[in-house]
Amino acid sequence: MKHSFISRQWPIVVWYLLILFGLIITLIPFIWPAASSLKSNEAIFDHLDPFSIKAFLPGTDLSAYTIILNEKGFGVVVIRTLIVTFVTVFLGIFINSLAGFAFAYFDFPGKNIVFFIVLISFSIPFEAIAIPLFIFMRQIGWYDTYYALILPAVANGMIIFLYSQFFANIPKALIEAARVDGASWWKVYSLICMPLTTPVSVGAGILLFIHQWESFLWPLIVAPSPNLRLIQVAVGRMQSEYSIFWNEQFAASTIAAIIPLIFILIFQRQFVSALVGVDIK
Repeated sequence: MKHSFISRQWPIVVWYLLILFGLIITLIPFIWPAASSLKSNEAIFDHLDPFSIKAFLPGTDLSAYTIILNEKGFGVVVIRTLIVTFVTVFLGIFINSLAGFAFAYFDFPGKNIVFFIVLISFSIPFEAIAIPLFIFMRQIGWYDTYYALILPAVANGMIIFLYSQFFANIPKALIEAARVDGASWWKVYSLICMPLTTPVSVGAGILLFIHQWESFLWPLIVAPSPNLRLIQVAVGRMQSEYSIFWNEQFAASTIAAIIPLIFILIFQRQFVSALVGVDIK
């Protein structure tokens, strides 16, 4: 009996061991830089040749964080990127939800064609449209401005699709009752539909946040001024502007990686709910 129980549980144990092994492999590229950011520049490679587990143990030296945040202006870059990112998230939720609402409830000429274009838009790599978009930004005078950093990242085909699917699943009787009572379409959108979209809005916000926070190519080419530099560009330029201090490089990379991770961990249930289309009761 005992042997039968063990034989039934063994596949589960193996599965969890494989998950644990995969998790360790996934976290190693983050653990070592994060631990090295708390060491002096000279001590980072002390335990790599020959290799020792001490390489993954954090030190107690906070000088790298102090230098990049206070002396090299990385703290200002973090704040600037947060502001740009949150503005993008706010505008993105508003614009994409309006578009999703229109696709769900209105009929207009060419609706199916436009919706098809929206669906295929998020399968097109950004690099394919970067140059035409860059030329357009220069022509309208938005080159090297916050407009160029924020507005191209607002509209998102995947988020429009998520909102349109969610709005389409709201009972039609609820919308019709509101219209019969004299509610305008704006009131239907803002007072009835949007309060129900918390999971989708949180998921959309996380998608927009990560996309803007991790953006490197577009801020690099469209906003070269130092006073418009965002976090990924700042991390990349630390090697070219200064001598390579690995602890400072790792400290900047750790800050750039951990901030979006915090938001994902806080809102992970709503994020998963948005992707699978299930509301959280």
